[in-house]
Amino acid sequence: MVIAHLWDAERSHRLLLLGLLMTMAADRPDAVGPLAPLDHAWDLLSAAERQSRAVTDDILLVPETGVWLQHTLRRLHGGRAPLDEDPPLWVDTGHLHLIAAACAVRTGLPFSLRLPSRAGAVWLPSLGRATLPGVPGPGAAPARAEFDGHVLTLHHGGEALEVPFHSRRAVPGWQPPARLALELPEGPREIHLSNLSPYRILPADAAGQRSPSSEEPADHWADLLESAWPLLRRADPQAAEDVAACVRSIEPLPPATPFRWHSATMGDGMGGLAASAPTGSQPAAAAQFAAILTHEVQHSKLSALMHMYSLHTQESRPRLYAPWRDDPRPLRGMVHGVYAFAAVARFWRGYVLGGGAPPDEAALAHFEFALRRGQLLRVLPSLCKDPELTPLGRRLLGQLAETVADWTDASVPDGLVLEAGQIVDDHAVSWRLYHLVPDASLVAEMARGWLAGDRSGRPYPHTAPWCGCPAPSLVPDPTGRNLDARAVLLRMRLMEPELAKLREAPERLGATVEGARPADLLLVSGDNAAARELYVREISAGPGPAPGGGAVFRSTAGAWAGLRLALDASGGHEAAGRALLRCPELVRAVHRAIGEATGEPVDAVAVAAFIGRTAAPA
Repeated sequence: MVIAHLWDAERSHRLLLLGLLMTMAADRPDAVGPLAPLDHAWDLLSAAERQSRAVTDDILLVPETGVWLQHTLRRLHGGRAPLDEDPPLWVDTGHLHLIAAACAVRTGLPFSLRLPSRAGAVWLPSLGRATLPGVPGPGAAPARAEFDGHVLTLHHGGEALEVPFHSRRAVPGWQPPARLALELPEGPREIHLSNLSPYRILPADAAGQRSPSSEEPADHWADLLESAWPLLRRADPQAAEDVAACVRSIEPLPPATPFRWHSATMGDGMGGLAASAPTGSQPAAAAQFAAILTHEVQHSKLSALMHMYSLHTQESRPRLYAPWRDDPRPLRGMVHGVYAFAAVARFWRGYVLGGGAPPDEAALAHFEFALRRGQLLRVLPSLCKDPELTPLGRRLLGQLAETVADWTDASVPDGLVLEAGQIVDDHAVSWRLYHLVPDASLVAEMARGWLAGDRSGRPYPHTAPWCGCPAPSLVPDPTGRNLDARAVLLRMRLMEPELAKLREAPERLGATVEGARPADLLLVSGDNAAARELYVREISAGPGPAPGGGAVFRSTAGAWAGLRLALDASGGHEAAGRALLRCPELVRAVHRAIGEATGEPVDAVAVAAFIGRTAAPA
């Protein structure tokens, strides 16, 4: 199995990093502090491996071990500025002592060793977290650990905590990790709920204790996994096989708002993923979570592969457009993105073709497949030609492009195909408005043409944005966020009565769908004329409170992008819509330049149509 080979390679990679860590720490007294030398922990780890390599490999390959190794190596190398909340270096390097102790406990090997604690908490990987009695404050301190083969005793400040290991149940002072289960033909497979370790995808607080204390969150995740897992096995057996072989831990993220599930992996922590906690009102939660599992396992697989092979050069400038991100991405991020979202599209395709979607979720499933396929087709052809790809990288992306192109969306209703295409375009337009700046001389020439009254539709000889004129410059705007707001509202409409709830209480719009405008709600509800009026009013007013109340928008980018959708929906504005699709940043800049020159309000639609006839001819 491919995943098994990736795990073998990951084991070798982590052993190499362990050796590097010990070499770098050898001449650093601050890497040892009050603990025993790292060699002592290594010796205990080696002794435990002789007892059971399966146990030591299990702990070596937990996702947090990879995260810890890279984090600590960066500290040893001085690759990042220290933070005020960072513990002493020996606490991070001393995680090797904790790994060794956990391996010894699980193999029944007696030992005595000092272990690092954070705010009185001692975390033993895969086993649980002990809270030492009588430890004040958030600082770090060593604790003496003794294990007789059955009971672990932790000593600190004259007090002791005894932890028996014959049971997985919590006892005072000891909290084991919550365990979820995947039901496989050969028996259940455990997945840990990663909410106790200090080495997580979402950085923990200084004490490593940003975790729920009750059983309810674990039960919530168990229910979600139980409902998503059989669905995934039916819709995408390949993804289910990958998840079963790869995923080892799930880290809870803060709850998501509807249709804005957040998830992440770290390249250093193969097998670990983080996901926003499902809410009780989240529609289609099982299918969305199945898609998340599919997405994140792809990142883990690709990260392990990239530990062995180079898919691109080391160039890492954020320079590329990703249809699923608000910000420009480096090539590495784009390769990861298309690889992950190709699997997401495959899942939704299987869900649609397999007929597994309940009737009230079918429209959403069709939309998700058409959307993800459209996004991939938007970027894959050009990405395959990126000069920074290696031959292997070009081959990988070329195969992805062929696969996605072969998928048909014939099973998706025409109306949903059209709406998915509009949403793909909408994101691209919004992204351009935030992150691309048109050439100043081109803007000035277009503004002069308008002011001179030359609006005959005669194309300028050198101003077509794709015919030799100066290209816009990439200037990333950190305020460009929530570019998917209209996509979220559309999903809510497909899952009525979710949108109906907002129409009845529009004052909740900003809190429910961050980044959404009142005009967006009108547009998705089908009131194109009213939406257009609000978009135009916001553009004319400039940055500030959105018409009709609500959030303050620092940019009119969302209003320009929404105006394009409103014009397309109402018909009769081909030239304006064409310009707003092909060069929206130019339309906005020319509109602003004309307004500054005249000091009077300018018709946004007329300016867009003017540019559509001149700089963006059909």
